[in-house]
Amino acid sequence: MPVRTTLLTTLLAAAFVLSSAPPSQAVAELHADARRDVVSGPYLSDALPRKPEPARKVADIVTSTTTYGAELTVATTFRNLAASGHQEYSWSILTSEDEFEWTASLVVRPGKDKGQFSLIDPIANQPGCGKAVLDRTARTVMLTIPASCLGDPAWVKVGNGVYVYTDTRRYADDARRNGVVRHGWKYGAKLTPQ
Repeated sequence: MPVRTTLLTTLLAAAFVLSSAPPSQAVAELHADARRDVVSGPYLSDALPRKPEPARKVADIVTSTTTYGAELTVATTFRNLAASGHQEYSWSILTSEDEFEWTASLVVRPGKDKGQFSLIDPIANQPGCGKAVLDRTARTVMLTIPASCLGDPAWVKVGNGVYVYTDTRRYADDARRNGVVRHGWKYGAKLTPQ
C-alpha cells in the first residue's frame, strides 16, 4: 500500500504542476536602426542604392520590434511616413520548418494610405493569411502573420526594410544595417516562444 500511496501522490503532484503551467509566452526583439542612414540610387538602375541621404526622412527606419508567439508581428517605426513616392515595405522570414525564406510585402502607390499585401511561402504559394497595416499618423507599418500560417515553427528570424521610388531616385533603408543595402534584408535574432 505505501508504494501505491506514494505513486498516487506523485501522479497528482505532476498533474497539478502541468495544469498550472502558464501558456507559452511571446518573445520579442527590439532593434533601433541608425537614424539618417537612408541611401539612394538612380531610379532606372540595377545597381543597389549607395549614395548616403542623411537629410531624407521618408523611408528612414527608427525602430523595428519583432514579436513571436501565437502570431508573428513586426512593427516598424519611421522618422517620417508621408504619402510621397511609390513605397514598398518588405519582410524576409526564415523559420525552423523551411529551407528557404518566406517573403511578405506591402506595396503602396503614391498618395495612398493603403496598399496591396502579399505573403509568399518558400515554394511560391500564396497562403492568403496575414496582413500589413500602414498608419501614417503613428509613422508605423505593422506585419501580422498567425504562427499556424507559418506551420507553427519552433523559431523564426525576420529581416525587413523599405524602398521608396520617386520620379528620378530609389531610396532604401534596411532595418538592421547602417547606411548599407544589400541583396536581401539582414536577419534579426532567432525568436523562440517561451
